[in-house]
Amino acid sequence: MQPPINRNKIIGKKDWTKGIILVIAWLLIFSLARDLLQVRSGFGRIEQAKNSLTSAISQNEKLKEKLSLVSTDEYKEKIIREQLNMQKVGEVVAVLPKANSKPVEGSEPTEISAENWEKWWALLK
Repeated sequence: MQPPINRNKIIGKKDWTKGIILVIAWLLIFSLARDLLQVRSGFGRIEQAKNSLTSAISQNEKLKEKLSLVSTDEYKEKIIREQLNMQKVGEVVAVLPKANSKPVEGSEPTEISAENWEKWWALLK
């Protein structure tokens, strides 16, 4: 007769190898899932970068247009006249008060408040 085979030892080795294979498979699945999430977030970052690039390009175009407008001689002359109150030789600059400024105290209003039709009637007389 043959000696009895100790099946407990063989089954134990199979269990260890199955367990190791199972752990390796789980590690591979976990690593693959993590890499897929990183790739997906990478595509999101690429899309966000494209959006910011298009907005930067449009802003750059607007600034180029403004630069071309500001660099003209007409614009420079307009700024010199309006903001610096300068004039050419022979011109006179008249500085008028702003529309929202308060009237000088002690001066009376020259117009008497009247209806619009009364003003027209007085004008046409």
